[in-house]
Amino acid sequence: MRNKVLLNICLLKKDLFFCLTVFGSFCFSNFFSQTPPLGACANFAIYTAVGAINSNGTTNVTGDIGTDVGAFNGFPPGIIIGQSHVADATSAQAAIDVDLAYTYLTGLACDSVISVILGGNQTLTPQTYCIGAAATLNGDLILDAQGNPNAIFILKINGALSTGTLSHVLLINSALFNHVYWQINGLLTLGNQSVFKGIALINGAMSLLDSATVDGQVLSKAGAITLSNNHVSISSNVALPIELYLFSVRCENQTAILNWRTASENNNQFFFIERSTDAMHWTEIGRLLGAGNSIIACNYSFTDGQTLDALMYYRLKQYDFDGQFKYSSSVYLSDCKQRLDGIGIFPNPGSGKFNLSYEGDQNGVTGILIYNVYGQLIYQSDVFQEAFNLSNNAEGTYFLYIKNANSIVSKKVVIEKF
Repeated sequence: MRNKVLLNICLLKKDLFFCLTVFGSFCFSNFFSQTPPLGACANFAIYTAVGAINSNGTTNVTGDIGTDVGAFNGFPPGIIIGQSHVADATSAQAAIDVDLAYTYLTGLACDSVISVILGGNQTLTPQTYCIGAAATLNGDLILDAQGNPNAIFILKINGALSTGTLSHVLLINSALFNHVYWQINGLLTLGNQSVFKGIALINGAMSLLDSATVDGQVLSKAGAITLSNNHVSISSNVALPIELYLFSVRCENQTAILNWRTASENNNQFFFIERSTDAMHWTEIGRLLGAGNSIIACNYSFTDGQTLDALMYYRLKQYDFDGQFKYSSSVYLSDCKQRLDGIGIFPNPGSGKFNLSYEGDQNGVTGILIYNVYGQLIYQSDVFQEAFNLSNNAEGTYFLYIKNANSIVSKKVVIEKF
């Protein structure tokens, strides 16, 4: 009788459940079976089974980092809050386990086949998504768990993945990065100042461009890893009693500007802003009133004029009316006091021909890049130039990035056809 009842349940719930045998007494949910086992990779923020790891600048890693075959450079000056494993027993086992996890995802069936173009405020709900070729992500990609903290997202990309400058993977409605899996059959490139969230299982190399952030893990079967002033953390998987849509920091006039946005708030009294030089010891530097209860987007900003250290971390402490609190993930800023300053663009707006001025050492400029609103690079120079011509581009807003050895800053450029 027990087997018969179970069989009837499975048939009634066939879209969600299946049975091992017709007369078996155990049923399993497809939903819960989709989480790949990470084994020895579980504690790694960054790992490659075969390939060198090289870091330029001050990359901060919270979690373990390592390679089983390859050189390991850049730590220090990079900072590891965890362990490094290079050709040891842990890295050897991780090489086996990353292959098993990747293979596990390969065997999962697709719920939906989607376009190779991701972002542009695109919203996905929990499913297994398949992309048949190399993909790009520009702007915001929103993963909506619909209030279920156990919801699982799987994105299987049969090719490389490249994210644009300032692109974001946003988790809302109880979505957590350790329930978001990316299978990438090729190179992973994260754009300048982009934010990527989830666990990436990669069959190829990785390149994290300047100031790109990862909340989660990047794990490769084989391929070199190149880092540049990045922040990669497996400790930021925090569900707040608010829907924190975005939390970022930028340097402006040698001060830190923090911005965050909530999609909704519940019983939210305060935001405490905390600062640290080592991501372990924190000091409160200010507080802002929350919206209490809100179902509309709320924007917040805070300025910290005391950025005197080379590397500063920031986080939010969200405080309820009932005295409960939780922390956000942390963001960081490097060398704000040494950042580029005295940059001018004129005329701006302009018809397409612009002049650029810089009060500092022009020989120290290592790059000028201009992107459109879709994150596409339309202009590039490896040296300082006093003029550039965008006349062949359409009217609209563009983003100019200027780099030196210590920093990168951005300016808006507006084309208006007079």
